[in-house]
Amino acid sequence: MMKLIIFLTLLCMFSSSAGALVCQSCANLQCSSTITKTCSSETMCITASIQATSSGTTGQQIYKDCASSSLCPIPGNQTFSVNVGFAGARASVQCCNTDNCNSQTLPFPGTQTTNSLQCAVCNPSTSQCTSTVQCSGEESNCFQATVTNGSSAYPALGCMTPNTCAAAASLGTLPFMAPRRAAPSAVDRAVVAPAYVTVPQ
Repeated sequence: MMKLIIFLTLLCMFSSSAGALVCQSCANLQCSSTITKTCSSETMCITASIQATSSGTTGQQIYKDCASSSLCPIPGNQTFSVNVGFAGARASVQCCNTDNCNSQTLPFPGTQTTNSLQCAVCNPSTSQCTSTVQCSGEESNCFQATVTNGSSAYPALGCMTPNTCAAAASLGTLPFMAPRRAAPSAVDRAVVAPAYVTVPQ
């Protein structure tokens, strides 16, 4: 009986992990190397090259990991973009659903030309939302959200692409603007200042 219980336990453990997706995940902050990661419930692998700007300062980051269907609803390439006036982020993203399919590193997104849409933006120091920003590229949505930074909360308005809007509504945060490192530098803190953004449902 004991042998049967052990066998059934091992069989159950094997069966529960056999179908899990395996993705490459960044091993360090620079993503100069990767490790193999078995996804828990995620159904996609993701590789992203993110370019973020705050007050004229630009930073870049590579991101590889497992991804939920909220961020990666279907396999393929896409560009995410958000602009809140004083800060913004653009990401070249590839989603895929086979083991270790996200080993590729994508080029960083290029400069986008402005389009005809203008959206209101807020001053994070005063929470006054009296200015506008010219949207660019495929940013065809204006959005309104609430940013929390520790115990403080302030409004955030700006432009975003439809896929960013859909992902933010599902995730509850703006993708690719949340800090991904334990102790970001001063530049990183500026870039990811509007990190935790709650988008009204």
